[in-house]
Amino acid sequence: MEKIMDMDTARFSFCRILVALSMVCFAANLYSGEPLRQRTFAMDGYRPVTLPEYKIVAENPFPLSKGEKNSLLDSVSRVCRTCLGKYPDRNLDTWPKEDCEAYLRAKAVQLILQFQPDYYRTYARPEIHRYTAGTKGEPYYLLAYYYDRTKESNGSPLSLKFKMPLVHVAIFAENAEGFYLAMPIIGDFYGGSMSTGNIVPIYLQEKSGEKWVPYPYIIWNKGFDWGSKVLFE
Repeated sequence: MEKIMDMDTARFSFCRILVALSMVCFAANLYSGEPLRQRTFAMDGYRPVTLPEYKIVAENPFPLSKGEKNSLLDSVSRVCRTCLGKYPDRNLDTWPKEDCEAYLRAKAVQLILQFQPDYYRTYARPEIHRYTAGTKGEPYYLLAYYYDRTKESNGSPLSLKFKMPLVHVAIFAENAEGFYLAMPIIGDFYGGSMSTGNIVPIYLQEKSGEKWVPYPYIIWNKGFDWGSKVLFE
């Protein structure tokens, strides 16, 4: 129960990071005065997802072959094993910064490839932040990855004004295990970031042994007619 409470608190921390972007989109949709249509996308091997018409399912522009994915997993797994062998206490807060960040980057890639492989990008370098969750202040690290709009467009009309988040990975500081993974594009005020719709609770998935079905790759609908929706001056 405490873990679930911690998950809720961390989710709200995550929401605060995205609230400015979400509020802009929310206000834009209210401004139009028109209800948004929704479509459900179902792809073979992926979790079905229902999205408002300003978001769509798209083909991953940087797909990994099976061999590339396995090679990358082997590489990051070696880094993780080396670090854990060097620091058996597994408390990331006691590790030297260089080793801690090397482990975090490797573990994050491992988790993305395991749970949401379409959101992996070779070019993406995470911003690393430390937060605490729950009433006990359980520490965790959040790795925030962003799109590079010089390499690809996620279709967002806000991309020239703001950094567009790609994927977030949270890792517990006390035991170096995965906490949660989130895809910000899936969340919005119509049923995403204010709920658990875009959250993969890694620690629960690994305990249950359930095979996680990933979401498809989702972007803003480049062909959506924003009309008179004013997003920014």
